[in-house]
Amino acid sequence: MILVGQPELRRILRLKKYEATAQRIGLQYHLTGLTKEETIAYIRHQLHLSGIEQPVFAESVLQRVYAASQGIPRVINLICSRALFDAINRRQEVTEEGDIARVLADFERQRG
Repeated sequence: MILVGQPELRRILRLKKYEATAQRIGLQYHLTGLTKEETIAYIRHQLHLSGIEQPVFAESVLQRVYAASQGIPRVINLICSRALFDAINRRQEVTEEGDIARVLADFERQRG
């Protein structure tokens, strides 16, 4: 049996009432986020798959996305989607440093 979950699952299994279940887990592995280089390559690859060949993110934006997402693909996708949506609304072809700062600030406000 394979048990897959978010980091919260690990904390839950540490609770006393789940001790017997935790003892039966023979192997554990925790996936880490992508590196900065992998994150940038991932973003470029996703854009390529979408048919976007021209750069839509300034290099500094890619660095900020990595820092904000910690390389977690789900968070990378969320931030980039919001940044692209913001660019479309502002009729911009390239997302720059100030644009991503605004998107990330809004992202943080929504997360609480």
